[in-house]
Amino acid sequence: MKRFLIGASLAGMLAATPALADGKIYVQLPDLSGITGTEAEEFLHQVVLANIVSSNCVGYEVSEEDWSLLTDSADILSHQMGLTTDQYVETYETPAFNALDEAGTCEIEGPTVEPILQRLVELGGSRDPLPDQEAAYIEWRALQDYWDAGGTGMPPAVEPTGKSKTK
Repeated sequence: MKRFLIGASLAGMLAATPALADGKIYVQLPDLSGITGTEAEEFLHQVVLANIVSSNCVGYEVSEEDWSLLTDSADILSHQMGLTTDQYVETYETPAFNALDEAGTCEIEGPTVEPILQRLVELGGSRDPLPDQEAAYIEWRALQDYWDAGGTGMPPAVEPTGKSKTK
């Protein structure tokens, strides 16, 4: 009976926590605001290809944290560039998937995954999970809402009011 109660309590606690339905691990993302124009186009191509290769080529798999760093960085770059979903898929994702059909892609592109991850870290990203995953999820959703409302890039920083919360 005690096991049932413990199991029921655990199930209840899990049900009460906010669902991070995708099971995604959130990491510190890089500052990509200085990457524009042709450089942004080339880097987005590299990041998307690194994601596709690391997800499909044996021996070049990455951790969930690395996967988040790659995919979220691609999202940021594509929104900075003002790409629609169709443009992103047509120009970056489809060519990356098509590359998998070419002989030698895994062997040629696989070794580039690690340097791309290192560059994202040099730009301020991290390969470690953020300590407060719930807060990171809320921030990511806010960013998604900003983009859904037509914003591009990262939202403008909120200026501090100089007021502090007190009771």
